[in-house]
Amino acid sequence: MDVSKLYRYWGVAVLLVWGGLALGFNLLRFDAYGIDESAARALLSNWSVSDRVVNPIVTLGVPDLRALLFLPLGAYWTGSFIAVKVFMLAVLFAATTLLYHWSKQHQDGEVALIASGLLLIAPLSFMQINSVGAGPFLLLGFAVGFWLNNKYRTSGKPLSGWYFCQLLLVLTLVSIHPAGLAYPLALAWEWRTNPVNTTQKRQFHIGITLTVIFTLLFSYLLGRPALEWLLNPLTTLGAASLGKTPGDPEPVEWISGIMPALLVCAVVFFQRRQLVSNLLPRMLLLATLVGLVAADYSWALIVLALTLYYGVQLLIAANDKLGGQGFAGQRGLVMAAVFIVATLFMMGDRSYRSGVINNTLEPHDDIIRSLAIETEELKENFYTISQWPARTMLALKRPVFPLPPNFDTAEELLKNIGAIDFIVFDPFDPKHKQFRDQVSTLNKDVETLIQQPNGVILRALHKEQGSAKQGSPIL
Repeated sequence: MDVSKLYRYWGVAVLLVWGGLALGFNLLRFDAYGIDESAARALLSNWSVSDRVVNPIVTLGVPDLRALLFLPLGAYWTGSFIAVKVFMLAVLFAATTLLYHWSKQHQDGEVALIASGLLLIAPLSFMQINSVGAGPFLLLGFAVGFWLNNKYRTSGKPLSGWYFCQLLLVLTLVSIHPAGLAYPLALAWEWRTNPVNTTQKRQFHIGITLTVIFTLLFSYLLGRPALEWLLNPLTTLGAASLGKTPGDPEPVEWISGIMPALLVCAVVFFQRRQLVSNLLPRMLLLATLVGLVAADYSWALIVLALTLYYGVQLLIAANDKLGGQGFAGQRGLVMAAVFIVATLFMMGDRSYRSGVINNTLEPHDDIIRSLAIETEELKENFYTISQWPARTMLALKRPVFPLPPNFDTAEELLKNIGAIDFIVFDPFDPKHKQFRDQVSTLNKDVETLIQQPNGVILRALHKEQGSAKQGSPIL
């Protein structure tokens, strides 16, 4: 029996099994909650264009280029969160497949299989899928960028279509996340140390420089990206390694990230020559360093991929040096480490699954859900301003605006939000301290409807709110 043709489709079979298990074991959410604010903006822009309704770009700012990647969702499955999550499954699997083939070619088939398998079952992977995070897109972009660069080099044509495809990919990745800067930096490094010729080297450096400058100006100055800057990377790594359950009241301490950080540092130190010798691992290394300015879960997924593919290779090399006999002697250390990591990942998946089944949410999503429940029976139009406008708009399916800029007085603030019915924000966020202090003085015009530890919903008193419950005086 000729089974050679079956091997062509093994990836499809693995995707169906892995995706089916993720869906069957309730690891994914299919509602409007838990989605990254930047991804929510991109989805809203895409869906609004597809449905020919008012585009939220005017109020929410220009979204990142995930909006272009979401075009199939807008064309065929507008408003479907199931389609969004299945799409994210496909994106992460495509990225892992390309990393597998790269690792098999440049490292070893054993490394590729173990690292790719662990990446697919990591709790962080499902966290990124549910949040529609930037991490899977960054991994896919890095892998595609490696392939595009090889195509351009072998084409022998300057300023060909492959050249402009790479510039478009630079534009996309840089707009998605600061870690995306690793791609143009790695390309510039590659063309400086290993150019095809002087002319193409100059063209590439000019194109990369202009594209990066344009993207930074357009996305980060005019687009107002919804990113959390200067996060503690130790806290992020700790939460990512533990598979933090949504709604878990216990805060993640930064000390929990010390061990993962030490592991990452050890892999980078011992594999430093391999990491800078090839374009793709160079991207992962630079993304790990540049992404520290916004060390969120998207950044953590890049760190996880780097650690797995080069940590497993380091572990196999260490096991070979022991010189043992038999399977236990040659791969005992590797199998023990893989068993421990896989067990920890599965425990994290189980904990994360419990959070999904119990419909627990992060505090900010919980306050948005409270507003959606409070207003679901209101039939007249109402307007809301929110610290998380895109996520709130997805939940309410009503017009939502971002928090206003700082005003000198509370009276001036009230004048500018006079038509607003609800206000939702985190009063303990230091970025909005002035807004909180000014709103707290408007006792005659605004009242507290719902107050939670990490969020508050205020209601304007300028008109009746239908069946909404009577609130308490504003704090």
